[in-house]
Amino acid sequence: MGGASGFSSGQEHLPVVDLDLVEHADSEYRSIFQTGSAEEVEAARFRLIWALVHSSQHRHQTRGLELCRASLAAGLQPPADREHRYLAAVACYKLGQYIEARRELARLLQEQPGFRQAEFLRGLTEDAIVREGLVGVGIVAGVAGVALALLFGAARK
Repeated sequence: MGGASGFSSGQEHLPVVDLDLVEHADSEYRSIFQTGSAEEVEAARFRLIWALVHSSQHRHQTRGLELCRASLAAGLQPPADREHRYLAAVACYKLGQYIEARRELARLLQEQPGFRQAEFLRGLTEDAIVREGLVGVGIVAGVAGVALALLFGAARK
């Protein structure tokens, strides 16, 4: 994965960063946290969150979501609020929390109509919800088919 830029395009067309970029962002954040101004720390934290949620590793996505939610709970001013909410939706999407991602994107798009990245992610999220729903329907149908076969088999005996 990755290249000179540190990220590659995932099959969903969301950036996917490599481990080196995550480690660099984490190292930068830790360094700036010790000596930087509040603005520098927040900027480094945002870059870390961005790298974490765009990682392909579940543990990174989870940490990114936690950091994002902590930043949001602390109260951010626009446009940082908008960007953090979008990254929270990205993390939810990548973690398979599609309903939560859809909920966050709906609120975000209600307040920020025309936010293209959020609109694109909403489309991916809706597709994933449909795909997951169809898989669930297929599993239920398969279980029902086996149960019917067993019933008919038992009735024949």
